[in-house]
Amino acid sequence: MKRSQISSASEAASPKRRSGGSGAALLIGLPLAALVIYLVHRGPIQDPRIQRYLSHKVEWVEVAMFCTALGALLAKLRGYWSERVVFGAQLLPTWDGRPIPVTAAAGLRAGLNRLPRQLRGTYLGRRLAAILDFIASRNSTAGLDDQLRGLTDNDAIALESNYSLIRIITRAMPILGFLGTVLGITQSISGVTPEKLEHNLSEVTDGLALAFDTTALALGLTMAVMFLSFIVERAEQGVLDRVDEYVDCHLAHRFERVAGDGAGIAENVRQNTHALVRALEQVAAQQAAAWAKAQAASEERRLEADEQWQQRLAGAVESALERTLAAHSRRLAELEKQAADQSSKLVEQLGGLATVLRDTDREHQTALGRIADSMTAQVQALARLQEGEKQLVRLQEVLQQNLAALAGAGAFEEAVHNLTAAIHLLTARTAGSPTGSAGRLGTRPGAAA
Repeated sequence: MKRSQISSASEAASPKRRSGGSGAALLIGLPLAALVIYLVHRGPIQDPRIQRYLSHKVEWVEVAMFCTALGALLAKLRGYWSERVVFGAQLLPTWDGRPIPVTAAAGLRAGLNRLPRQLRGTYLGRRLAAILDFIASRNSTAGLDDQLRGLTDNDAIALESNYSLIRIITRAMPILGFLGTVLGITQSISGVTPEKLEHNLSEVTDGLALAFDTTALALGLTMAVMFLSFIVERAEQGVLDRVDEYVDCHLAHRFERVAGDGAGIAENVRQNTHALVRALEQVAAQQAAAWAKAQAASEERRLEADEQWQQRLAGAVESALERTLAAHSRRLAELEKQAADQSSKLVEQLGGLATVLRDTDREHQTALGRIADSMTAQVQALARLQEGEKQLVRLQEVLQQNLAALAGAGAFEEAVHNLTAAIHLLTARTAGSPTGSAGRLGTRPGAAA
């Protein structure tokens, strides 16, 4: 069955759906808006800050539209509570889980008719009534799944259409706020003259500020309506989800699924499907065997090719290793020969170096001998010099004795001259020949004495 036919049948079988609450919205919204405006301007709520946003007639219209949307949402909340209450009532008799004949649908439908109108007018009551009418009118469950999907879609569409008035108000309020702003700006600058701007500029700016208040009020009220409508719509969508769960649990599988006119076609389709499956299994088995044979032959060819390749690779590696070993052997022989030649040269150089070192050592020993002889001579000369110094000391003592004797005799000056001449003579001899002076010094004290 086509979806349009299912929808029309469900609409004919089900009670009339509730409207979107337009009448309730107007009945609640308009008096509420009038009351708010009166309380702000005439009643106890006379706050200048609030009166500023309700001073223009466009702002009054915005408040009226907001109160209308609020009335529609309140009506929906009232319906939401009634929709929740119906889940606690027993709309259908208790079911043990075993399928029952489709002829029992008429009795279940009659039981629904005996329920209060408030329960029958809910989403769940209308859904159950439509399903039972569908089964009772056909005396079969053929097409029941399509009917259930069609009813679910219809309820979702109805729920969305019930928010048409609220969506229109949500879109119209910002436009109305912009319109009030345009009118306020036009009114503020319509009678402006250069003299008025010069002397009373605050009046123009106050008018412009008042003009923009309409847009601010419209945007604020629009945000409030959008938020509240989102909450209410989600709540009603939850009710529809619970309706779907209830129908699937208590009614969708309650009746026997008896084959109708299409049973022969279904049986033929089933047999053809089984035959097709068996044919596909045979083809798959043959194809798998062919693939296994082809894979085995390919594996054998691959193994043979791998073996030949390994043999060729081993031969190539072996010949390469032999060539490498021969080259290494030749290279080692050349290196050994070079090492032997270099070693012989090094031995020869070391022999020459040893000869040179030996000759040098001999020369050094000879030079050291000469140095030792000269050192010995110097030591002997120093020894003789020390002996001369000792004799000089004894001579000085003798001279001191002679000076004392001369001083006592009265010939002091002559003795000083003689002593000076003797000292000069002794010094000259000592500087000329250390050995001879030492000998002469050894004899002079006796002569002087």
